[in-house]
Amino acid sequence: MVEIVFQIPRALIRHLIACVAGTNSLMIETVAKSPIPPLQGLFLGIAFAVFLSYGACLVLAFGLIGSAGNSIATGMLLLLLPITLFLLSHRDARWPNLGLADGVFFGLVIVVLLSFLTNAERAGSTKEYLLLVSTFAGYVATRRIDVDHINALLPAFKRTAAIIVMLGACFTADEMVREWNGPSGKPLVFGFNAAGTYFTQALSVLTIALVSTDDPSPRRTALISALLFLPAAIFAAAMVRFTFIALAGGLLIATIVTESGKRRHVVAVALALFFAIGAGLAARPNFTMQYASYVLDTPYGLDAPVLMGPSEAHRDMPSCRLTTNMRNSIAIREALAMDALYLIPGAGFIGTGLDSFMQYSCIKAHEVHVSILQMAVEFGWLGGGLFLVLIAIAIGNLVPTAKRSCEARFILCALSFMVMVSLAHGRVSRDGALFALLGCAVGIMAQPSRSAAIVSGMYLTNHKSQQYMR
Repeated sequence: MVEIVFQIPRALIRHLIACVAGTNSLMIETVAKSPIPPLQGLFLGIAFAVFLSYGACLVLAFGLIGSAGNSIATGMLLLLLPITLFLLSHRDARWPNLGLADGVFFGLVIVVLLSFLTNAERAGSTKEYLLLVSTFAGYVATRRIDVDHINALLPAFKRTAAIIVMLGACFTADEMVREWNGPSGKPLVFGFNAAGTYFTQALSVLTIALVSTDDPSPRRTALISALLFLPAAIFAAAMVRFTFIALAGGLLIATIVTESGKRRHVVAVALALFFAIGAGLAARPNFTMQYASYVLDTPYGLDAPVLMGPSEAHRDMPSCRLTTNMRNSIAIREALAMDALYLIPGAGFIGTGLDSFMQYSCIKAHEVHVSILQMAVEFGWLGGGLFLVLIAIAIGNLVPTAKRSCEARFILCALSFMVMVSLAHGRVSRDGALFALLGCAVGIMAQPSRSAAIVSGMYLTNHKSQQYMR
């Protein structure tokens, strides 16, 4: 009797938490839903892989047809992909349960609309606003995806991502051999300077999918390590840096949330990647030392080349008072971050408008490169705050579930990786992959399917409390 009395407040608290999350903690039976057809899972996996690696796909597509890029084709792809994901994630006519995270997301959209209306004179280009629409559409497109969808799409997702990585590695290696002693050390694959970064991002999501969802065995671990070794070495030799750091962060999270018996699998693959990166860097020692010196070098030396002099209109901006080494991307990002931090106190509640940062900074044609800082400057304190809250809710809700569900673990690690990438390569109008994973994270926790059973197990595990509540 005493035990039941102490269980009453715990059961009520669990029920309240589950209600906030959009689930019913008193339900043990899952809501019956039709299984996902294999063909639907196949196309959903292909579309999901392309969306998370759309930069790499665009490089390959334009390069293979001999084009330097086409804004119309890019826009069409980035608008069609969310629509395709939305249609392929359809399972029944019922719209998913809306929760706190959805309210935060729609609040962010409203803030962006208000910023656009208020800052019409400083509005960014039509192209950037269309890309921003595609970014936010990524959240809506994947919001209906639940654990069953992830389970169904994973086989096709891994195969598609593997094809993208292998093609990217082949073309990068070929171009790198031609430009082995080139001035920057970064091969221009099909003329695209950021190709190596895009391909490494595809490699990263593939690695996370393999280590977080596979049934580990010594043979499988060795096979995965061997398959990933060569692409990782090639992209490291192409002087890709921060994306590998973000991948290390994602693998660290995978190690923490993976069951103890499977952690050796994650650690073994991570060690193989570590040695692959070391081999790639050792293959080009001159460029490796050059880029390493940028970390220790004073970013604003007096003898460094200057992009432009101080602006008369914004001479108080940090970048306008500093001489920035434009060969050092770390120094550039540091100056851009200082500019953003300088502007945030005066950004107000709804900011200065999309891409307005580039009108203030003396490092022209460069966005902040940090998505959260760009949000705070261009969409104000409300925009930056809501963006942070959305990420915190999505990751915070996934952590307990990821310890029990490999599908939730994959989304958690991939989302964490994309958040870390957005700290160095972020641009809000091109963060579609980040918002797509945010939608998945919220959908996994809110959908009344297999994920509901997982959440129910988290909040109602004691048999006696179940009997009492009945």
